[in-house]
Amino acid sequence: MHKQISRRDLIASGAAGLALFGLPFAARAQAGGKTHPSVTVRVPREFTGIDPFHRASPYDGDVAGAVFQFLMVRKPNSTEFELDAAQEFKQSSPTTYDFKLKPGQMFTDGFGEMTAEDVKFSFERIAQDPKDGSKASSYKNDWIHLVSVEVKSKYEGRIVLAEPRANVIDVAIGDFSGCIVSKKAVTQRGADHVTKPVGSGPYKIASYDRQKGIQLQRNPAYKGVRKGGFDEINLRVITDTKTAELALRAGEIDFAMLAPAAADPLRGVAGLTVSDQPSLAYVWMGMNMEKGPLADVRVRQAIRLGLDVDQMLMAGYNGKVPRLNTLLPPLVAGHWREAPVYKRNVAEAKALLAAAGASNVKLRLTILNQPEYQNMALVAQALLAEIGVGIEVDAQPGGTYWSAGKGDTGKNLDLYMARFSGKHDPNFIMQWFVSGQIGNWNWSRWNSPEFDALFKASASETDPAKRRQMVVDAQKAMDKTSAYVWLTNEANAVVHRNWLKPASVPGWINWQYPGFSAV
Repeated sequence: MHKQISRRDLIASGAAGLALFGLPFAARAQAGGKTHPSVTVRVPREFTGIDPFHRASPYDGDVAGAVFQFLMVRKPNSTEFELDAAQEFKQSSPTTYDFKLKPGQMFTDGFGEMTAEDVKFSFERIAQDPKDGSKASSYKNDWIHLVSVEVKSKYEGRIVLAEPRANVIDVAIGDFSGCIVSKKAVTQRGADHVTKPVGSGPYKIASYDRQKGIQLQRNPAYKGVRKGGFDEINLRVITDTKTAELALRAGEIDFAMLAPAAADPLRGVAGLTVSDQPSLAYVWMGMNMEKGPLADVRVRQAIRLGLDVDQMLMAGYNGKVPRLNTLLPPLVAGHWREAPVYKRNVAEAKALLAAAGASNVKLRLTILNQPEYQNMALVAQALLAEIGVGIEVDAQPGGTYWSAGKGDTGKNLDLYMARFSGKHDPNFIMQWFVSGQIGNWNWSRWNSPEFDALFKASASETDPAKRRQMVVDAQKAMDKTSAYVWLTNEANAVVHRNWLKPASVPGWINWQYPGFSAV
């Protein structure tokens, strides 16, 4: 249960949060003023680390996108790209890309000028297994098919792929796995680089507290195209949506993204703009295919038939989000429009459990302790009780929840609810379900050679129609396992001060902090 917070409590906690950044409350951007030296953004979960290799959420990635440069970067509020660190960039063959860096691009903290060797190091450290035997990056598949980055001169290089890739710019070069780090800084700082990153982008980190927030300050040495609309951007971690609402009302934060129902009380509030936006997120309930009775597909089928997704969405989101029936949301190429819409069938669910010899089944449902998941879990608990499956709801804070399915701990998971952030590319979304992600983000521990092969083939296929069919076939393979109950791709309510113009990749998954500006 969440503590009820008064406006006085909120203002006190807000002042403490601003003190963390060393920013006086009076210096906050004021609505109606002509200058806005800073902006404060609500982030709904704790930070994990800003190094592109170690990032664990889109919120980590959003900060990395402000701190580091890319060869090419997305324009604000667009999926189109423009040159950033690169002076020249061209595809020289189906499997090679040549680049030339702009001279004089300096890393912060005295780590020198960016060179092609830094680009090579940045891309290959994510794509390849570490030489010291440590764990590979969770984002290794972003650079699938990368052979090497050849250094041709101080500023020139060539990216060499083993096979053509349809999405190398969207997922790798122009996305967070394409952030260019300083080889010297990563080598010297080691693990400290995760929270004290050295970049050459439009902003640098002035203060970092994973639980409270991050302060970004303008990098005066930046020479790229993203100039940034504010001298300071304060990122405040506020996990509770009601607290975020009160913070918006009190003027403590200037931007937040909320579920449509949570934003309803703010519609019409003076000084605030609320706009409804589509989402690329995807939410589902998953089952550990290796654990106890869940190893039997008939038990998984029974659970899927015992649930009523529409009831769950009414409880979790007041029915204000669309239902999702397959992995890829409608905005993503390869969305399986004809995916089956499963309806609740208690009798058939009971028959499947009986055929599997599964009686008195007791399972634990692990969720993030946020209202939408808690409400959906309570409905699921009641529905599954009617088919003879007992559910214990285990609501965990973000600090423990996001590791619940990883490593050996993940072997003990039964059921879980998860929300991942997508992108416009289908392979980015599919990558978390390949067998290589077992023990990392593949919490259902699904091992499918068919899916792995389709994932690999679709990543290389440049014919849009052929690629789309491969992606649909991969979703059909997922459906056969009955290990996933798709819930929703959500919807976004973007709330901000009237004087603020925020920026995001369409779908409002990745916020483009350097594109935030005052109207």
